[in-house]
Amino acid sequence: MKLIEKINEDFMLAYKAREITKKDFLGVIKTEVTRESKTPEDVYIIAKIKSMIKNAEATNSLTEFELNILNEYLPNQLSEEELGLIITVCITTNGYSNVKEMGKIMIWLKFNYSGQYDGKIASNLIKEILING
Repeated sequence: MKLIEKINEDFMLAYKAREITKKDFLGVIKTEVTRESKTPEDVYIIAKIKSMIKNAEATNSLTEFELNILNEYLPNQLSEEELGLIITVCITTNGYSNVKEMGKIMIWLKFNYSGQYDGKIASNLIKEILING
C-alpha cells in the first residue's frame, strides 16, 4: 500500500472514530504532501514528513502526539551498525576502493534504502570504510 493510501485510510478511520484531533492533523499532512500531486510517491512523502519533523524540532511547534503520528509514516531507521554492514557489503561486492567512488555508493544507498538512514552518518561511514579498509 502506498503511503498516501495509508494516510487517507487513517484519516477516514479517525473520522469514523470521531478522533477529531488526529483527523485534523492527518488532514494537515494530506494537504502538505498532496500540494504538488494528488498521488505523490512514497519517497516524496517521506522527505516531506522528515522536513515537517525537522521544522517542528527547530520551532518546537508540534505536540508529542503530532510527532508520533508523523513518525508512523516513516520507515524504520537503520542503526549505524546495520548501515555500516550494508555499506561494507556494497563496497566489497562492487569492488569500490577509492573515496572518489563515494557518490556511486550514496546513489546505491538512496536507490535501495531511501529514507532509512541519515545521509551524514552514511557519508562518514563510507569515508571511514574506504580509508581504513
